[in-house]
Amino acid sequence: MTEPSRAVFLSYASQDAEAAKRICEALRAGGIEVWFDRSELRGGDAWDQKIRREVHDCALFIPIISANTVSRHEGYFRLEWNLADQRTQMMARGRAFIIPACIDSTPDSGTDVPESFARVQWTRLPAGETPPVFVARVSQLLSPGEPQTPAQARPATGSAPSFGPSTANVVASRGTKVLALLIAAVALLGLGYFALDKFVLSKRVAAPVTQGDLPARSASPEKSVAVLPFVNESSDKEQEYFADGLTDTMINLLSKVADLRVPARSSSFFFKGKNEELSAIAAKLHVTHVLEGAVRRAGNRLRVSAELIRADTGYHTWSETYDRDAKDIFKVQDEISAAVVAALKLKLVAAGTNTKVRGTVNPEAYNQFLIGNHYLTELPSADNYRRAGEALRKALALDPAYADAGAQLVLADAYLANYTGDAAGLKRAIAAAERLPLAHPDHGPSYRIRAAIRDSWQWNWAGAQADYEKALALDPADASAYYDESLLLQTLGRFRESIAPSQKALALDGLNLGYLSGLASVQMALRDYAAADQTVNRMTEINPRSEQAASILSTLRLLQSRYAESLAECPKISDEGTRIVCVATAQHSLGHHAEAHQALSDLLKTGTGGNLANLAGVYAWFGDSDQAFAWFDKAVAARESSVISILGDRTLDGLHKDPRWSALLKKMNLPR
Repeated sequence: MTEPSRAVFLSYASQDAEAAKRICEALRAGGIEVWFDRSELRGGDAWDQKIRREVHDCALFIPIISANTVSRHEGYFRLEWNLADQRTQMMARGRAFIIPACIDSTPDSGTDVPESFARVQWTRLPAGETPPVFVARVSQLLSPGEPQTPAQARPATGSAPSFGPSTANVVASRGTKVLALLIAAVALLGLGYFALDKFVLSKRVAAPVTQGDLPARSASPEKSVAVLPFVNESSDKEQEYFADGLTDTMINLLSKVADLRVPARSSSFFFKGKNEELSAIAAKLHVTHVLEGAVRRAGNRLRVSAELIRADTGYHTWSETYDRDAKDIFKVQDEISAAVVAALKLKLVAAGTNTKVRGTVNPEAYNQFLIGNHYLTELPSADNYRRAGEALRKALALDPAYADAGAQLVLADAYLANYTGDAAGLKRAIAAAERLPLAHPDHGPSYRIRAAIRDSWQWNWAGAQADYEKALALDPADASAYYDESLLLQTLGRFRESIAPSQKALALDGLNLGYLSGLASVQMALRDYAAADQTVNRMTEINPRSEQAASILSTLRLLQSRYAESLAECPKISDEGTRIVCVATAQHSLGHHAEAHQALSDLLKTGTGGNLANLAGVYAWFGDSDQAFAWFDKAVAARESSVISILGDRTLDGLHKDPRWSALLKKMNLPR
């Protein structure tokens, strides 16, 4: 290996070679160096010495755990495991080195593995299927200076924050709503690639919604263009944030053009890094044209190439390359957007609109803003949130009137305070959010972020609704604001009213898995299980590895009394708390009470931070209403955001006739 200190060592039993190969290929596709022995030959002095050297030199050690490793009491992989375990004894305890990957349902307790494997969080990669979030996590751990302990150490009971390092989406299993709302607020300001599938969204309900309620699909409009993520061709991979920021700005600029349909960022960024035909991309995004490009930045020099392509013919309508000083990035953006508008024979954006979209005329402030956004898109960690805050404060120092930077800074501070359990810091962030629209009364994101914080942490429903309406009045093309308004209406039990904003969100951003998951939860709440099945199928068409789809499907099968099928979905969910809830409820329904109570015991061991509503839901499914209400009371007292989504949760129907149910809703000022 050329850089052993940056490499990953995969250790596996020979029976698991195919799964190991899948993991290896996914990591390598993400630019990660992997030592992966494909030889069936086990033995030989030279080979043995090489293995020992690689285990000694690797940056991360990934043991692949399965029923095969459990059943084999001897094997070369056990020597590799012992070598890695011995190496941990020479490391600081907080150092991330062992990253166990379990490829089946083997439990992470009571299994014969070295002690260093048992004390850290396991990742579930069923049959070696490796989601992008795992690749991103490994990549982060390999990056010098990145924090390693928050996402690695197994949380101690009672010590976990209200949303922790896990980022799997758990729409149908009491996820944390605060993260969903604030992520959508982040997306509104134009972040880089931010896969919604890796975030926690809460269960939501609404009036009956079927596939007929989705926006009708017709021929792609002639005046339509999808902006695909610009490729970073800089030698410095750290410039990825700049390429993503350019893409986001182009989407925002073009979306302001009258009569031009531009898919929202989540749908466009879905195709980042994918080698798919333009005609197929255009069909999925319901557009006629595609804008793609590349960025190369070296020092103060900037080269941007862009081309507008008619997807059905492959005809290049326009193309250009710009060699400029980096400080001229705004001019380049304006020239590209003007060229696209001219090629599509549309009217130019009104004077001053471009400056308003970017929010600043200072190139370095804009650059610091993009850096701040970049760190907010990384896996949750205190260090990333601090770095985001530092960059955004630099942006504001350069341009104190930069509204987008000010709004993003509120998010970074709120994330950091919530992640670290800093109550005083969270109080300051909430107060700052209240001031945002006062400083920038015509800035839609300021209202939207204040609405998200009012909704998630303050339970100020009237104030949040007023802010969402104001945000949409200022920007009627904001898909995230429509979706969040729909969630709020569902929280308040105004299910029929929530359908219209949901439709608008999907019309603008049809590939957004978060929006589709909200639709599926609505359909389950109304027991329209056939429609929910169709929606889940749509989600798996978009992303066959979607944990959102697996989580929804596990709950859907539970409600359909198809308990074995519900249990089969559980190993596909990497978030520990959500997976345990899935196992506990399905096993209980199957009559496997010992396994169900073991899962409940495991949930209690994960730490109650962020799991209070999860525990209440499990007890409710078990029929223990006393414990269910006791845990719900704790969730309300802790202001756990996921508890506000209980009104339409069909797994809680057994509690509705209990007088304590009305009392619970009253505590949250929810309609009874």
